[in-house]
Amino acid sequence: SIVMFVCTGNICRSPMAEAIFKDLAGNVEVSSAGTFALDGEMASYNAIEVCKSHGLDLSGHRSTPIEDSDIEEMDLVLTATVRHRDYLKEEYPNLKICTIKECAGYENLDIADPYGYNLNVYENCFLEIKEALEKICESNSFR
Repeated sequence: SIVMFVCTGNICRSPMAEAIFKDLAGNVEVSSAGTFALDGEMASYNAIEVCKSHGLDLSGHRSTPIEDSDIEEMDLVLTATVRHRDYLKEEYPNLKICTIKECAGYENLDIADPYGYNLNVYENCFLEIKEALEKICESNSFR
């Protein structure tokens, strides 16, 4: 299957989710994009650092605006927040779209934006995403 992660700028949450999911899910095609992203930005410094400390390399990531992405081809789109989900459902009514946490079966559906905060906040965000993605992989709910 083909899975895309979406957040706002495509420089923190969705690239981290993409890297974690590639690592966890094996032979799944994974990408990411942002609802309000610039084109070709690097991941935020702290996102790169946190991923590095977990053995994942974000240094090659470049941001993609949703309108320049191949979102239409996706089997599943996983968003950071309900706002991202609802916005995308309006734009792409035929796609399967849910928040990362919704897909993992959580009650609280949003993953807060760590942008502009310290490494500790990024670390917590990383672990929050990782835990949810592990649940999704265990249940195979993305296949």
